[in-house]
Amino acid sequence: MRRAVATVPHYRERYAATGTLPPLTRDEAGLRLHLLMPLGSSLLARRDPGRPATEHLAELRDALRLAGHRTGGREVYEVSPALRDPVRAYGTDWRVLLATTADALPQVSERYGATEPGPGGDALVVADAGQLRDPGTGALTAAGPVTVERVTLAAAARTRPAPGSLWYEPWLGHLGGVPADCGELHLSASRVHARLLDGATVLTLLRRRRPTFVHVRPEGAGSFAPASCPRHGVPILGRTP
Repeated sequence: MRRAVATVPHYRERYAATGTLPPLTRDEAGLRLHLLMPLGSSLLARRDPGRPATEHLAELRDALRLAGHRTGGREVYEVSPALRDPVRAYGTDWRVLLATTADALPQVSERYGATEPGPGGDALVVADAGQLRDPGTGALTAAGPVTVERVTLAAAARTRPAPGSLWYEPWLGHLGGVPADCGELHLSASRVHARLLDGATVLTLLRRRRPTFVHVRPEGAGSFAPASCPRHGVPILGRTP
């Protein structure tokens, strides 16, 4: 928090005006994204290279491990609206499946291209809720590679996430996972810190600098509060009464 106040314009303004750092919503972050960059590191949108793929993959790997998925020695595919080159890291080949619509996995795989092999039987395929569901039955695709559904906190507030799913906010990244043996929403504790601020649950991303996220409040946070997993004794977001 001290570093954010000292180096990030958005937090300097808020702290100077109120003496605290009020919750940051997705809408406000979108409008003030350039002010969430540390001093001297903000770039024009046309020149900003975006987040390095290695940072994104490190977050995804941690979330998969939290949810109980082995990644070493197998391919991991992420359904995404944009293609990127395959990356070899952590003993894993990380690839992308192009999602042009929210179709089921077979349709997404067909669009991947006839010249490239699709996911093998031991691969993991990670996608947002709905992208791995059969359009006719609404059920998760059962055949083929192992499918991993990622959900937002707002979706988790409505319906308890399935065991093995990931917690993912499009504007914040992969934040945690749901192990099968407890069903609780585990935080990636080395990357995400959760606390109550004036009775509201807020998050701070500990390793993110461009942009810097302190006291962010994702949609659905009102249904959860920081707690400890009763089975594993590690940080979780537990449902509020």
